[in-house]
Amino acid sequence: MGKLHPLPIPEGRWSVVSVDFIVELPEAHGYDVVMVVVDSVGKRAHFIPTHTTCTAMGAANLYRKHVWKLHGLPDAFVSDRGPQFVTEFTWELYCLLGIKLSTSMAYHPQSNSQTERVNQELEQAPRTIRSNRS
Repeated sequence: MGKLHPLPIPEGRWSVVSVDFIVELPEAHGYDVVMVVVDSVGKRAHFIPTHTTCTAMGAANLYRKHVWKLHGLPDAFVSDRGPQFVTEFTWELYCLLGIKLSTSMAYHPQSNSQTERVNQELEQAPRTIRSNRS
């Protein structure tokens, strides 16, 4: 068994949320699953009824409708549903919110030259300060 590694302490309420599902519940009002979203700081939770067939896209829709509208986008999601679910959930949520992800390759100036240029300036700053003190 490995050592436990606690999660970092979140900056504020609803900045880190955990998402999980309570499954195999008896059907009530047409629902048989509860999506549980918990704020890691305040321990407040949203309990959202859904179905066994709920996909990552469905979960993203539920999150947008019931949680995002009240608390905004968190800095981090915590889930034990597996990396594929978390990736797809996050992707779908970004699409629903109109957030466009534009990925680029490292050191690819044609697509990310602005950030690479700022990085060069930042890396140069300590050298400039050091040489001015000499």
